[in-house]
This record gives sequence, C-alpha cells and structure tokens, in this order.
Amino acid sequence: MKKIHSILLAFITIILLAPYASAQTTLSADVEAARVDDIKFFVEHFYYGDIPKNLHAMATIDEIINALDEYSRYMTPDEYANYVAAVGADDIAFHDPAEPTVTSAMLYGNIGYIRITTFSANMDKAVTKHYTNLKKQGADKLIIDLRYNGGGYVESAEQLLGHFEGVKTAYEMKTREGITTVKPVPSKLKFPKQTYVLVNRYSASASEIVAASLQDQNAAIIVGNQTKGKGTIQSFFEFEDGSALKLTIGEFTGPKRAKIHRKGIAPTITCAHDEELSIIHARLVKESLAHQNYKQIDNLQNVPTNKTFHVHFTQQMNLTGANASNKVELVKVGGVAVPISIKPNGTNQLDITPTKHMQKGGQYVLVIHPGFANDAGRTTKQGIYTPITVK
Repeated sequence: MKKIHSILLAFITIILLAPYASAQTTLSADVEAARVDDIKFFVEHFYYGDIPKNLHAMATIDEIINALDEYSRYMTPDEYANYVAAVGADDIAFHDPAEPTVTSAMLYGNIGYIRITTFSANMDKAVTKHYTNLKKQGADKLIIDLRYNGGGYVESAEQLLGHFEGVKTAYEMKTREGITTVKPVPSKLKFPKQTYVLVNRYSASASEIVAASLQDQNAAIIVGNQTKGKGTIQSFFEFEDGSALKLTIGEFTGPKRAKIHRKGIAPTITCAHDEELSIIHARLVKESLAHQNYKQIDNLQNVPTNKTFHVHFTQQMNLTGANASNKVELVKVGGVAVPISIKPNGTNQLDITPTKHMQKGGQYVLVIHPGFANDAGRTTKQGIYTPITVK
C-alpha cells in the first residue's frame, strides 16, 4: 500500500461539489486497483455506518462509494483542492471584494450582530475581531446568525463555543471506538450571557454542534426553525496524487446525547422563515424600552411606504429646534434608526416623515423619547413607542 496521509481532524460541511462522475477512469488500472484496496481498508477500519456485506468483492471506487452514506465520497485532486480552498480561506481581510464568511453590524439598541456563513479555518480570528469592534461601539447584547450555514471545520465550532459562559462540553462524538467527550477551546473573550443564536433548516453540521451545545447547557437562546439534521462527522484520507476519500467516521450529539442526525434541533424560540432577525430584534428593542418605562400606544399595520406620522400632544408644546429633533427616532427592525424630517404643525402636533421611502414589508418602531417641554417649561416624563408594519 502506498503511503497515505490520513487527516483525522473532522471537516463538517454540506458545500455542494461537482458530481463524482466516474472520475477514477483517469487512473491506470494498477493505480485504481491499489486505490480500491486502500479505500476498502479505510471503510473497514474507520467507517461509521453499515459496512457493505460484499465490500471485498467490489472492484471499483464507484461501487464502494455508492454503497456508503450520502456524505462519503471520493474526490479528485481538483475537487479536493477546491474544497480545501473553500473552507480554509483567510477571511480576516474584511474589505476583500469577495463576500467574507464573517460580517457584523451594530443594530439599534446597542445590539451587536455577527453573521457566520461557514466555519472556515480562520473563523474564530474573524469573530474575535468583529466582536471586539462591536464592544468598542457600545454593544451590550449580541445576536449570532448561523442561518444558511452548512458547516465547515469542527475545530472552529469548538473555538466559537469557548466564547460562551457555561459551556463545559462542546459535543459528544460516537465512533467505532466508543464515545468521546470533546471540550470547547477556552477563551478569555466572552459573549453576553443572554446571547441569541439564529438557525434555520439550512443550518447543519458545525452549526448544529454549536446550537445543540448551547441549548443543552442553557448558554444561549436558539431562535428560528428546525435545523437540517446532519449529525455525522467526516474525515479526509489523502492520497499521493492529491485526491482524497471523504469518509463518515462518527456521529455527534449535544452534551445531553439527544440524537441530531436526520432529526435536527428544535429552537427555543420558533419564528417564521427568514423573519428570525427582525422578530428577535423587535423583541429586544421592546424589552429595552419597557425596562425604561416606555409605553406602547399603537400597533400600526399596512402603513404605506411614504407615510407621514402625526404625533399629537394634549397641550401646547415647545416643538421647535433640537428640543424636538433629538427626541424622535424611526427604527428599522433588524437595523438602525433611519433618517427622518420633523416639522411642527401648530403648537401640539409634530409631523414625522422618513427622508426615503420605507421598505415594503418592513418592520419599524417609532420611538418618542421623554423630555418634550410645554409652554410652562414642564417636560414629558414617559416615552412612548409604536410598532409599524409597512405594506
């Protein structure tokens, strides 16, 4: 048997690759026969699943692969090189024209938002840099978005879990040799205790490791839809020509060992598909305003995109200048306060108009802060807010 390098670090992914398409036909008969023997060896000793009963009689790579699970496959040198490049790219170059795998934003209400599209090799460095920047901007709450994240390096999932308070176990892994408890990678940089993690039906593998671990240990709140249910781990066994065998070698669960594969993870808070961010952001904004004793007075539905809002006061007010302009905000849910123009209309009404049309189907919150002064110099003591749905 030729020297073969076995990569035992499990990559977890559902990145779509080109079909196998009988790639082994480019191999000579002798090389293919040796390759078939090598693959049989790895299947016999490492494959986690039902080993084909007629494995020893199989004569081609195709025949063996077709008898294994859907996540095991043989990859040509080009396919394997492209795969490694896809999950191993350096995503610290935040201004690269290509879409980075980690992005962030400050949402209204001092809420940090970090989106992770794949668990790449350098993901943790990127997450650390983004979260540090968010904290400098004043973020005291955090939303991590793992929607549409199909996986990547399991080590990156272990690193991400190290940022959560209360996570003692990253996951449990069952292989042919038994059950192994895997610990998170320790980190001094910790996320807020009540961090929200968004998932959906496309969140798989490493995303599910993170979600299951956090849910089992009450270390974060999982928000969204049932995840994909891809709970197996694959390892790569490299060959001298640069090709590789991607082989399922185990199954993972959360710390409480509930089955994930082909089942998925049910979120703690269930939301309509693609409304997860707006729903949880609106919830956090309302909680923050309620904590400051703001009162909800309306819930406006089917508002036109060019709506002008009218705020009426029960007495004559001083509505000129900064006294009014800095006490009104129109907040885009899932985003920040949007520009508005404010004009007094008499002595007891303000007309508030977005400088650009609001987004169709968007969710907004109109916030009126306390501190408006009347003609006698007395100021309003309680803030109010109104949720808005744009038609």
